[in-house]
Amino acid sequence: MCGIFGIVTQGNQNTHLEKYIRKLFLLTEPRGRQASGIAIKTSDALSVYKRPTTSSKFVNSKDYHNFLKTISFNKNEAIFSLGHCRLVTDGSELIDTNNQPIISSNIVGVHNGVLNNIYDFPINKSLNNENERSDSEVFFEYLDSKEFNYQRLYSSLSEIKGAASIGLLHKDLNDMFLYSNFGSLYYQKINEQLIIITSEPSAIIHFCKSFKFDPKPIKLKLNQILAINKGLQLYFPSQINLKETKKTPILNLTPNPKNIKRCTKCILPENYPFISFDSNGVCNMCHKYKRQKFKGRDNLNRVLDQYRSKDGAPDCLLGLSGGRDSSYALHLLKEEFGMNPIGFCYDWLMTSQKARHNISKMADALNVEIIYRCGNYERHAKNIRSNIYGFLKDPDLGMMTFVQAGDKEMYHYGRKLRKERSLGITIWGSGFQLEQREFYVGYCGINKTLVNNPRLYDYGWFTKLQMALFYGFKTLKNPYLWNQSILDNALAFWHSFVAKDDFLYLYEYLPWNESQIEKVLLEKYKWEEDQKHGCNQWRMGDFHTAFTNYVYYTIGGFSEYDDFRSNQIREGIISRDEALKLVKKDNSIRYQSLQEFSRLVGFNLEHVLKEIESVPKLYR
Repeated sequence: MCGIFGIVTQGNQNTHLEKYIRKLFLLTEPRGRQASGIAIKTSDALSVYKRPTTSSKFVNSKDYHNFLKTISFNKNEAIFSLGHCRLVTDGSELIDTNNQPIISSNIVGVHNGVLNNIYDFPINKSLNNENERSDSEVFFEYLDSKEFNYQRLYSSLSEIKGAASIGLLHKDLNDMFLYSNFGSLYYQKINEQLIIITSEPSAIIHFCKSFKFDPKPIKLKLNQILAINKGLQLYFPSQINLKETKKTPILNLTPNPKNIKRCTKCILPENYPFISFDSNGVCNMCHKYKRQKFKGRDNLNRVLDQYRSKDGAPDCLLGLSGGRDSSYALHLLKEEFGMNPIGFCYDWLMTSQKARHNISKMADALNVEIIYRCGNYERHAKNIRSNIYGFLKDPDLGMMTFVQAGDKEMYHYGRKLRKERSLGITIWGSGFQLEQREFYVGYCGINKTLVNNPRLYDYGWFTKLQMALFYGFKTLKNPYLWNQSILDNALAFWHSFVAKDDFLYLYEYLPWNESQIEKVLLEKYKWEEDQKHGCNQWRMGDFHTAFTNYVYYTIGGFSEYDDFRSNQIREGIISRDEALKLVKKDNSIRYQSLQEFSRLVGFNLEHVLKEIESVPKLYR
């Protein structure tokens, strides 16, 4: 199971704390290599830093050393430290709140063991997914849900069914509390300025030998709370008095994009490619943005009049992903414009079950023929897998488009099927500037103002050449990208940027109204939202979206959703405050979608996401 350790120092020993922590991390690492974390309490703050990586990588990382620089190691005070090396038993390490030390409102704690009765704790009644929260997080939240005192602590610990060795720090107390019900916790008061705690006696022995102390580990008595106060006195508490303590804040200093400076008008961050701010903090993206001028319903009707059949025969081809925009486009064409579309879906492996259900529901309700064209699933899975591993060897965010290049063949079928069925026009349920994402080309080193994002053909030949050179150079430089996907990626570039775009994009003509779209789809067609995709159902039809946005957000500090919400602000659809609240939910990890993505593609999810987590961040 997991490994935990603790250190309490004061006086001259505070100057050695960093090397003590490092040593205990390395000694404890064999007990858990999936995540590491440390909590340090001084008189000023209770600070926490944790990452889903091995302890040896953890203590050698730049971010860890930056974290230590934020701590004031004052010789005149006691400093309490709790460390954790995690072996995952409950709750994925890819979800930061599952990793330890666990942070609740007033408590920071570490736990080794498995709790078998977390569903019995009242605080956990809403828990409905085993991957959402760890047993440790649930227990500490339960412990923190009522007044913290000695009787309450003992009572809560006695409710545990399972194994538990626990270390606790309270933000308002200058004490460390230790407890074990199965014996895997040892301590030693080395001198009047140093106490250490470990999960195994051998760790204390090796620690003491390394620093030339006399090792004499003591096993903590079972089912008894041991406390250590600021005078480094060990005692068995009879009462905890909060009134006499100094309140200190809990600071989670784990690198997090939420601390990035953002535009004061939209929400784009300071590390967005080619961004700059004026004296009022407004970004250049906002200054150059022009609200979309829709071509209008009358103009759309005039275009459709050229193709609308008079006898009910099929008269247009509509690309269907099963997402809300294309589903609503089918409703509009059939019900409001009197068209007789044939829908088609290019399923390149990533189309979700919910998306297929939605296509079927819409087709049945509107009596519309649907054509499916399936990609070579095995080849696409191998290509995506190869490109992910190639990306990890040289993690440049400009190359993330290679992971999703397989879907671009939809443009090819949009042309081919139109010709096969003798239809005059192909329509896409897109075209609103909300989907504009300059960072796609920005990460390729290209400072380009996009005006019509869905129409890739209109990017301009110089921009297309720059992109081709970027992709070509990066591929030549990285041998891990020399695989069978090269041809598919080249074809994707051709279908997207070179082959003539003679499609109609519906939302270039009609405003995109999210509430209206969702109201019609849910009430009229019983359209299914995909809860695995999160509260924002934009692009819910593809599993790869959850993966690419995880990569963008983890490394770059923002994702497509930051662009989407910023464009909504500029279009006057939502306020900046609303956007900040929404994007926080948008950027939360979509673990179930990631699991499905990894299953379809065939790679070890935890391994790949932890490799991504270790990539140097593009934000401070």
